[in-house]
Amino acid sequence: MQYFYTARFLRSLKKCEEAVQDDVFRAVKLFEKGESNEILKVHKLHGKFKAYHAFSANFSYRVIVKIGKGSMYYADVGTHDIYL
Repeated sequence: MQYFYTARFLRSLKKCEEAVQDDVFRAVKLFEKGESNEILKVHKLHGKFKAYHAFSANFSYRVIVKIGKGSMYYADVGTHDIYL
């Protein structure tokens, strides 16, 4: 599996506080291992984001990913406002 970070994801991550960035990196590592879907609360999105999945980085922040065949794109990170 190949992992890619979109420019939007990197910009959004850069705007987050350092503690949130640490939480995001920890969550991404767990997600890539594929062992902790219960901890991260991985779920498929609906509506205009139906092609994406999301998981929790911490209580407030979410990471949106697009999963393809053999590749995964980290699309965005933020609070629930990223869904708007």
